[in-house]
Amino acid sequence: MARPKMETERKAQILDALERIVLRDGLAKLTLAKVAEEAGLPRSLLRYFAGNKIDLVLLLFDRMIERGEAKLEQLEHVDQGSLSAAQLVDLVLDELLGDEDLSLMVDELWPYAALDDRIQERLRGLYQRLCQELSGHMAADGIGLSDQDRERRAYGIVSMGFGATFFADIGFLPSDPQAVRKAAHQLLLSDGPD
Repeated sequence: MARPKMETERKAQILDALERIVLRDGLAKLTLAKVAEEAGLPRSLLRYFAGNKIDLVLLLFDRMIERGEAKLEQLEHVDQGSLSAAQLVDLVLDELLGDEDLSLMVDELWPYAALDDRIQERLRGLYQRLCQELSGHMAADGIGLSDQDRERRAYGIVSMGFGATFFADIGFLPSDPQAVRKAAHQLLLSDGPD
């Protein structure tokens, strides 16, 4: 059995290599041999520390979720009084949903989410926390008619940002590069449900 520190270092080495391959070539061409070569490890060590291809993909998914959670943690630690809901929307669109590498990785990994209930639960939790953070800032700014109204708006903002990220990956871009930001800010300013 490997020492815990060595296991952590090897997994990081493998995941760094895997991430480079996915960003460069995508998941479709991924093989264990490519990951082992990129990591500078024998394939047997790769399998020992990370398992098979699906295990690798799930480990990489965990890493991407952790990266997203870390960015969300940074947003949650911003003093409620020092950041308006509009400023938080901009941060979410720029820092979380606008991270090109994270976006590309999530795009490549998304089809694999159906393979693991734990991944689905973590993703749901991440997006729920993001919506709660937005709702809390809206409440602090007096935006919305009720908690339900703020939750609806936050869900709409996150959905728009997430959708725009996927659309950008396939080259489907709005004529106005600020379209999503403007629509998100409009959700903050609207009077609520008709």
